[in-house]
Amino acid sequence: MENEKNYPPKVKAMYEAVLELFASGRELSTLKVSEITAKAGIGKGTAYEYFSTKEEMIVGAIRYEAAKHVAVIIELIENGESFQEIIFQGMDMLEATNEKYGGFDLLEKILRDTSITGSGLMDELKKYKEDCGAVRSLSQKLLGLATDKGLIQETNTYKVWGAIFSQFVSYAFYLTHQELLMGAEREEVRNIIYENIIKLLN
Repeated sequence: MENEKNYPPKVKAMYEAVLELFASGRELSTLKVSEITAKAGIGKGTAYEYFSTKEEMIVGAIRYEAAKHVAVIIELIENGESFQEIIFQGMDMLEATNEKYGGFDLLEKILRDTSITGSGLMDELKKYKEDCGAVRSLSQKLLGLATDKGLIQETNTYKVWGAIFSQFVSYAFYLTHQELLMGAEREEVRNIIYENIIKLLN
């Protein structure tokens, strides 16, 4: 996954425009390239200098957003932050995403939308298999950090990623359905999520 700092300024502007439009609740099926470029402050023709389709632009925006989060985690690792602090920072990012996009239903809707050209964005996303390598690399870094401190015994990077992902899904559920979990305080839930990750990896 490309570092978000390496994107050309006009591409970044278009990605930010896409994300702002999503955050405003715009329907994917009605989103137009001209609307994206207008919000980005560039001409419509400029978009086709970088992208062949609207789907390519939207998937690029999703990858751009993900790259920003990955960069934060990598920086935390390089700065010597603890495994626990990194997990908690990950939950902070989930909270920010939930607030920005009004929940996680929007992301699911974007990924499964079949109303646009072709068979939807999932086909476009499949072109970026190298992103799985980026996730694996990040998992290896987290694994090394946790094992060096004697926190976990697991050595399989897939299991590390799976344990963290499963618990983050649980936290996402908490964020979007807090009314169903009356009495569950934020800090208590965050601590439980972290403890569950440690248990899963031991």
